[in-house]
Amino acid sequence: MARKWMRLLIASLVVILLAGCSSLEEQTVDGLENAKVAFQDDAEKPNEKVNDMNIFIPSGFSIEEESDETNIILSKGDDSFILFINPNELQSSQLYYDLMMADSNLEVLDKKTFEQNGRFGFAAIIENSEEKYELITSIGGIKLTTISEQQDIANNLENMMLIVRSISTN
Repeated sequence: MARKWMRLLIASLVVILLAGCSSLEEQTVDGLENAKVAFQDDAEKPNEKVNDMNIFIPSGFSIEEESDETNIILSKGDDSFILFINPNELQSSQLYYDLMMADSNLEVLDKKTFEQNGRFGFAAIIENSEEKYELITSIGGIKLTTISEQQDIANNLENMMLIVRSISTN
């Protein structure tokens, strides 16, 4: 009887581990799709005010005190997210995308661009180290970046685009 329980326990642990270990390719595909959906959907209703700007902050995120008008630092657990806001850029601006693409030092693993109703946006995954990835989401002159572990890529890209999408500057 004890042997049966042990086998059941081991089988359950294997299933849980395999379910939690999605590949980089799966995380990338899911993350970029999540970002696309967040970009195309209606903006989330703002639930926080930073300086003179209304912004949607997902559950678990917080705004750091040392933030200023154009650089807002968000955190979730041990992870930091930096929100850059250039109020001089329209929502159709491709400035951040063009800068990323011109930087030959970046190893862009995957990216996706989005256009809708005069807005230009993108999401990108850049290799940062063997086990960490830089994530970028942007719409016009608003860009949000973080360093992410592989298993958090899809969720982070979705939350990041929800935040960026909730901000209107022009």
